Amino acid sequence: MDSPLYAQASPASFKRNFTPTPPIPRVSETSPRPLSEIQTPQRRPSPPLPSLPPPADVPEEEARVVIAVDYGTTYTGVAYLLIQDKEREDEGEVLAGEIRVISEWAKTTADKVPSDYSYSPSLLNGCQQWGYDIDDHSRVIKWTKLALEDTGNRHTELQELSKLLWEMRTLHLTDELAIINDIPRHLSKEPEDIATDYIEKVAEKTLDEILAVGRLIPETIPVDMVITHPAKWSDKALNSTFRAITASFNEDLFPKIRNISFVSEPEACAHYTLREAWQKDHIRFRKNDCFIVCDAGGGTVDIASYKVASIDHNTKQIKLEQIGFPIGNKCGATFIDTSFTDFVRDRLGEEDWERLNYSEGQDNATGGHNIVKPLVRLLLERFQPIKHQFDGKGTKLGWPLQLPRGIGATDNAEKGIESGVLRITPDDLKDMFKQSVDKTLVLISQAVTHIDISERQLKLRKIFLSGGFGKSPYLFERVKQFGNTRRIDVERGEDCWAAVVKGAIIKSLGLYTEKLPFVRACPRDYGIKIRSQYAAYKHNPDEVQVDVEGMTWATDQIRWFIRNGDVIFPDKPLVMMYDCHWSMRASEFPGTQTKRSPGAPQPSDAAIRDVVFIASSESPAPTRFDALNPSSSQVLSLRCDLTKVPADGIAEYNHPKLGKYMKFWVRIEIRVFERVQVKVTSAGKTLCQQEIPL
Repeated sequence: MDSPLYAQASPASFKRNFTPTPPIPRVSETSPRPLSEIQTPQRRPSPPLPSLPPPADVPEEEARVVIAVDYGTTYTGVAYLLIQDKEREDEGEVLAGEIRVISEWAKTTADKVPSDYSYSPSLLNGCQQWGYDIDDHSRVIKWTKLALEDTGNRHTELQELSKLLWEMRTLHLTDELAIINDIPRHLSKEPEDIATDYIEKVAEKTLDEILAVGRLIPETIPVDMVITHPAKWSDKALNSTFRAITASFNEDLFPKIRNISFVSEPEACAHYTLREAWQKDHIRFRKNDCFIVCDAGGGTVDIASYKVASIDHNTKQIKLEQIGFPIGNKCGATFIDTSFTDFVRDRLGEEDWERLNYSEGQDNATGGHNIVKPLVRLLLERFQPIKHQFDGKGTKLGWPLQLPRGIGATDNAEKGIESGVLRITPDDLKDMFKQSVDKTLVLISQAVTHIDISERQLKLRKIFLSGGFGKSPYLFERVKQFGNTRRIDVERGEDCWAAVVKGAIIKSLGLYTEKLPFVRACPRDYGIKIRSQYAAYKHNPDEVQVDVEGMTWATDQIRWFIRNGDVIFPDKPLVMMYDCHWSMRASEFPGTQTKRSPGAPQPSDAAIRDVVFIASSESPAPTRFDALNPSSSQVLSLRCDLTKVPADGIAEYNHPKLGKYMKFWVRIEIRVFERVQVKVTSAGKTLCQQEIPL
C-alpha cells in the first residue's frame, strides 16, 4: 500500500556535461501507484507560448536589426541598431556609435519609460494605460518586475491568499461600475501577465519608432533581440521575463524575428561604460588592471568585475575577462520610495493615512500586486525631486512636502506638520536611503574583496557607477568615500539611464569580448504524474483517495516542472530536481515476509514503483492525467525496483496501528537540452532513466 508521500521540490538549477543517448520509444503507463505531494493553491497560470524556432545563422550579406530591451522595476528602456550587411559586423566601434535609444514616449521625451500599468478606466486613455500615459485618477500597478521572483513560501502565500479574500469583501460590483468598465482585472492576473500586457505596449511603440525611420521594413529585415536581466535573478523570473518579452515582440509585429540572447544588466553596463570612458580618454588601463561596474537601478543593484586581459592603445583594442560572477541585491531606489511611504504613514497617523490611501472604484483589493492609489502616487511624485537632489547635506529646516487637501490639517510641530505641509529633514532622508545605500556598499565591498584575494598581480583601478539610482548625489558621495579609503577612483557615466540598453547591443556585437550566444524556447511542458493533497475548490470528489494515516489525496494529478516557453541556453541544460519518497509496510518488502497469503504479490512485483513522465505540447497543459490529449502528449513509465535502493536512501518508522513502515527516498531529475532525459536516483545511485527527443 502507498502511503502519503511528502515530495519536496528543490529549486531549478542549470548543470553542464549532458550526453545524449539513443531515443527511447513511447511507453504506456503500467502502474497505478503515483507519487504524492502537498501543493499550495495557485492562481490561474499564464498560458504557454508558441515555441521559437532554433537559433538561425546570420547570412553573410544580410541586413538585420538588433533590438535590446531593458525591462526594469521602475523604468524600461529600448534601443535598436541597423546593421546594413555582414561586412559591417567588424566595424564594432562605428556601429556602437549608431545605436538609437527610443526616447519619444507619450507626453515626454526621455531615454526610458515608467514600468507602470493601470487597468483603471479612463475616458481619454481607455482601460489599459501605461508608462507616462496614465491619468491622475487611476490606480497604478508598480514594481511588477520584483514580483516575478518566486521568493514566497507556503506561509507567505497563505497570508497573501487570506489578505486577498478579505480585500474582496470590499468589492461591490454594480451595474454602474460594469458600464464604466471599472472592473478589478488585476485580481485574475499573475505578475507575468501584467508584465506581458505592459511590454506589448513597449513593443508596439518600438515598431512605430522603427517604421518612422523610413528605411527599415520589419516584414523584410530579420530582427535579433537582446534581453537584459539582473545579476541575481531566479530561473522562474528569467523564464517569466523571457515569455513576457517574446509574447510581446512576436511575429505579428516583427514577422522575421529570429535570434534571442540574454545578458546580465551589470555586464551590459560594463561594456557601455568602458567604451564611453575609452572614447573620451578617461582611462589609461594596463594589462591586469581591474574595474568594477555598479549598476544601481530602481529595483536591483548589480555588480560586475572585470580585468584587462590585453590592450592596444594605438588601435584602442581591449579584451576583457570577467572576474567571478556578477552579484546583486534588491536594494535599488524603489526601496527609498517604500521607506518614504512608511515615513509618511508614521507621521500622519492611521486615520489620515487611510484617507490618503483610499480610492473610489474597485481597485482597493491588490491581489498581491503593488497598487499605488492616486493620492499616494501624487505624494511620491512630489517626493522625487527631493530624493534626486539629496546629497547628504541640506539645511536644518529640511524640505517642505505639500500634502493633499484635507490631509494633515491638524498642525503637529513634533511630527513636522504645519499648515498642510510635511517637512522632511536631512536625517529623515538618510534614514530613507540607509537600506539601499548600505546594501550597495556591501555589494561593492564584496567585489573589492574578491579581487583582492583572486590574484596578487591584479590592480583595482576604478569603480564605475551607473543606472538610475546611480545618478543620486548621495549614493555617489557615499561610494566616493568608500573608494577614498581604498585609493580607488570612482566615476559616474554621463548617460547612466541608457547605459544598460546600449551596452546590451555593444555586447551582442562582441565588442571587447566574445559575442552573446543565442537561446531558444522549450517546445513542450515536462512533468510527472502525482497525487496531491485534496482541495475541494479545485479537485473532483471522484479523485479522492484516503490513505492509512487519514490524509485525503487527489489522484492522477500532473505536476509540471519545465514549461513550454522556458528559456534553454546553448551551453548548459535546463535541469529540475524533485525529491520525494515511496512508503510500504516493512512486512511486504521482499525478503521480510515469513508467511504469504494466497494471491499475495510476488516479491519482484511488491517492490516495483513507477514514475510516470509526461511531455505535452497542449496549450494550456492539463493538470489532470485523464485530460491529456494522446495526439499531443507523450507518456513514459520508469520502473523503479525498491530492492535496488541503497541503505542510505531508506528510513524506517512505526505506524501506531499498522506497525513498521519503510520509506524509500528518491530524486527525480528532468534534464532538457538537445534531448530530454528523465532519471530516478537514490543516494546517488541511478535506479532507471530514459530519454526522448526535445
